[in-house]
Amino acid sequence: MKNAEKISNKNGNWYIVEIIEKCEPVERNEKQELRRVTTWGNHHLIKADSPEKAFDKAVKLGKEAEYKFTNSDKIEMEWIFVGIGELLPIYEDIEDGAELMWNDYGFISNRRTMRMPYKKKELMKLIKPKQQPNK
Repeated sequence: MKNAEKISNKNGNWYIVEIIEKCEPVERNEKQELRRVTTWGNHHLIKADSPEKAFDKAVKLGKEAEYKFTNSDKIEMEWIFVGIGELLPIYEDIEDGAELMWNDYGFISNRRTMRMPYKKKELMKLIKPKQQPNK
């Protein structure tokens, strides 16, 4: 890729952190471990001097994002920070085409490997639309 916009990572202080959060009714049976909850893993770009500081910064972000709302069925719901799912250091400069994340799926069958990719149309359905700013 051509050298365009670039964020230097010479100090190795950039991380991708997955913040896990769930959404469920405020009034719920906490003892029911098998209850279904809407769960998201949101990946954030974090700048920090160490993995420990990146973790702490991500926890703060996750907790600050918690909120309650009333859904269309008039049920009070809440988004709850669950924890950190991944903490990945970025080793390259951040630019168009840079490798930021990876998964080691291990020694698996070719059949499973070939089932992993999505078709473009399938992926486009999974992307939530950008929120328009409130005016």
